[in-house]
Amino acid sequence: MKLGIKYRIAVTVAGLVCSVLMFSTNVYAADASPCAADIAKYCKGVKPGTGAVMDCLEKHENELTPACREHETRMEGKRMEMKEQIRERVKFRKACNNDLIKFCSNIPAGKDVVEKCLNEHESELSAPCGEMFRTIKKSKE
Repeated sequence: MKLGIKYRIAVTVAGLVCSVLMFSTNVYAADASPCAADIAKYCKGVKPGTGAVMDCLEKHENELTPACREHETRMEGKRMEMKEQIRERVKFRKACNNDLIKFCSNIPAGKDVVEKCLNEHESELSAPCGEMFRTIKKSKE
């Protein structure tokens, strides 16, 4: 059973790390980006991985090429949506982590499976998890 908990924690941490990487500008992908020249010009030496390149581009917004500005404008909406989804998942994990360990540690990973498990134990959930779970269910209706 302890292996299951360690596995879930490792998966959660890995997911958060992937989320951070997803929001940073990838140096290798920058070569194919319409912002590649702007990154090379204005953000040389900026270490990617925490959104630093995006911050750099934002600081030089008025100096960017039109193609890069257009690309950044298109991407901003997608980034904000993804950040919000990740924030909601983190809030859910914080609110429900103990309940997931207590009631759902023996189930395979998966959104629908976890939801079904929590639904079966809804009356037993902690107050923060129960509130979060009910809010999520209402938003789906």
